[in-house]
Amino acid sequence: MSGRRNTSSPEAPRSFRRGLVLFQRVFGRGVTAAVMLIVATLFGSTAASAYWAASGTGSTTAAVATLAPPTSVTVPATSASDVSVSWTASAGTPAPTGYYVTRITGTASMLACGSSPAAPITGTGCTDSSVPEGTHRYVVTAIYRSWTAESAASGNVTVNNISTINFTVQPAASVTAGSVQSVTVELRTALGLKLMMAGVPVTIGIGNNPGGGTVTGPALTANTNLLGEATFSGLTITKAGTGYTLLATSPGYSGAVSSAFTVTAAAAVRLVATGPASGTASATATVGPFTLERQDTYGNPVTSGSTDVTLASTSTGTKVFAATAGGASVTKVTIPAGAASASFFYGDTKAGSYSVTGTASGLIQAAAPVIVSASAATTIEFVQGPAGGASGQTLSPVTVQVLDEFRNPLLTSANPVTLTKLEQSGGSLRGTTSQNIAGGLATFSGLSITGKAGTYHLVASYGTLTVTSAAFTIT
Repeated sequence: MSGRRNTSSPEAPRSFRRGLVLFQRVFGRGVTAAVMLIVATLFGSTAASAYWAASGTGSTTAAVATLAPPTSVTVPATSASDVSVSWTASAGTPAPTGYYVTRITGTASMLACGSSPAAPITGTGCTDSSVPEGTHRYVVTAIYRSWTAESAASGNVTVNNISTINFTVQPAASVTAGSVQSVTVELRTALGLKLMMAGVPVTIGIGNNPGGGTVTGPALTANTNLLGEATFSGLTITKAGTGYTLLATSPGYSGAVSSAFTVTAAAAVRLVATGPASGTASATATVGPFTLERQDTYGNPVTSGSTDVTLASTSTGTKVFAATAGGASVTKVTIPAGAASASFFYGDTKAGSYSVTGTASGLIQAAAPVIVSASAATTIEFVQGPAGGASGQTLSPVTVQVLDEFRNPLLTSANPVTLTKLEQSGGSLRGTTSQNIAGGLATFSGLSITGKAGTYHLVASYGTLTVTSAAFTIT
């Protein structure tokens, strides 16, 4: 046996030490030292780390999470005006950040428990206060970031309170946006008798909200008088819609829902124009459609009456309007009674940024921006042709533009403009001979012709378009 001694750690497994001795015999002391360094790293008392590069292929999997809805939404079978709602939290991952509650009455629904997507409940229960008498169900929706998951509806709860609120003066069946109206409510017993109790706070708000409006007024909460009545004056809603209701609530009383009413648009005060942001130059009206809408001061579309709107543009080029794409030229459009808007198309032979306007008597003018760009290239020409000079001398810059059929220059290009020398014999054209269009021009600097003196021409090309420069002399 060799006189070399086993240098493995006595704590290492016996089979490992035998393998190390064999490894040492085969590969010698240099490699053994490297192995010992690794062994010391793995089994020594000092912490260490190491890494190495590797190459190869592999695959992996990732879990896809689903937000689960809450379950077991529970309400009592009967209740006074304050309804207790509970549910079982959503299971699994991700866990919701909160919940919002919706009360369903017949086919109508509204947010309940003071909750909303923006103001969720973090627990698993809430109290819906001052619920109107009737039969209701509840749905709870879980929220996680932009995800939502809606529960099944609860069973029915019938609200029949000892004390209730009743509308004695209902809102008008139809009101104009922004106009004021008044309503009156009173307290009643379960038998429907007037409850004469003063100092009870009653709050008025919107129940069904088809137009996304907000009710405003001098005071939305009022105390009942000696007759148990509360009157709300100067109430306004500015967003048009059909089927609004008002909701009167008070702690400890069943709330009341008013009769449905309609909010109609006020008188038209302005025109609003919308349309495409850009188009290409054309002798016919192909850019569009643009839309002109009559609106009241609150932004409601106005459908009453007929309005003639005169069309114009800030362009100094040849412009055209039409009721349909490529149709006959018109100078005005009519918004008919029963409609809030009319459409048109626009054409312009001059490229640029403009405002397309609509003007009608008594209304604020409408304007929509539009950018007209050059249409397909039809012409190429030298703006600054080559000037003569000595052989090998740098020529003055050469500029080329590409134009559409209305002589609008292409401001940029997908393809370059190239220059070549027309004459097949003689000197050589030197310098960069291919340039993209920038700012409407392809500019060539640093060109020169070396070699034979004589008369030359340059040819500019863009796609299939070509143009030959005027003659110039190289001496």
